[in-house]
Amino acid sequence: TMLSHGFCYGSGLLPDTPLNGALGGSVTFTTTNPPAQTEKTVDWTFNRTIAIIRRMPGVSDLFGSGYEERVTLDNSTGSLQLRNLVLRDTGQYRVTITPVGGNSLTGNTTLKVHEPISGATITPTPNPPIIKGRNVTLTCDASGSIITRDWMKDGQHLSAGVNITISKDKKTLFISPVNKGDAGKYLCKLINPVSSAEAEYSLTVNYGPEKVGIINSPNEIEVGQKFTLTCSADSIPTANYTWMHNGTEIPGQSPEFTKEKSEYSDSGNYTCTATNDVTGNKIESLVHKLSVKGKVSRVCRDNTKIVNIVDQAVDCGLRNVVTLLFNGCVKLLDIDRNWNTLSYTLIQSISNRFSGWHVW
Repeated sequence: TMLSHGFCYGSGLLPDTPLNGALGGSVTFTTTNPPAQTEKTVDWTFNRTIAIIRRMPGVSDLFGSGYEERVTLDNSTGSLQLRNLVLRDTGQYRVTITPVGGNSLTGNTTLKVHEPISGATITPTPNPPIIKGRNVTLTCDASGSIITRDWMKDGQHLSAGVNITISKDKKTLFISPVNKGDAGKYLCKLINPVSSAEAEYSLTVNYGPEKVGIINSPNEIEVGQKFTLTCSADSIPTANYTWMHNGTEIPGQSPEFTKEKSEYSDSGNYTCTATNDVTGNKIESLVHKLSVKGKVSRVCRDNTKIVNIVDQAVDCGLRNVVTLLFNGCVKLLDIDRNWNTLSYTLIQSISNRFSGWHVW
């Protein structure tokens, strides 16, 4: 297109799209379809008025202030390399190429200098611990020229949802209220045309205890048998546990209560209480009933066999009291006081018309 004073704009002499450069780096303004003539004058200017370089046939190059050590001009194409970029190099660039005896061609483009992104971080507010049911804000920031941010959670793109709000510039992610499912690895990716950076943050949601109960535990055992009661609770961090037996606290903080050799006194009501030291919550389980029963034997009324059964009872820890149950009739015998007369007492307690009795 011909303009006044013999100037015209060269079609595609410089790229239509803006150029991007990194702070401290370099960029090349590459001309396209330059005049084929060898003898020509090339002028580069910045923001229309600031001279960068002028090259004329047979004359030394003329440099604008501050450009002599920073530019290189390609004599055949008129392309320009600009080095050691600074932020103030952002702006409009124009080249005018005038062949000897020909019309001038002019092209324009723009340059945006970006500071590379560095030091990316995700900062939670408030500081941990983060507790279920409360609010948390994650702030993604970095040094440099930030054009866009994107959020991901556990490798999946994250967008606003029922309890998630993301600011317009995507700098902050607000979760209200925080749920257990919000725990995971958050990633913020920051991008500009010359660099990118990522920041990660692992969000731990503290909650509980919940679903506290005594599970997989026996309700009835034989005396002398080993038993274990197990308390379960859903909690982050892991809960501490206390046990109660018939209203009396059992020493220890383990989720399991084990006794190697049960006694009759172990019968009764058990509860466990789970405590989360971070959330401050404390939940008690429902009552678990445990019954400790004696071993059952059936013998005839032979005196020797009766004494042998008593010996077995003593071995099982029944030294103090033996309960004899026969056809609904109960006799209590103190072995220590009645050991010498035990056989006689047992025989007298059983009617001849029955063939046997039970020992508990």
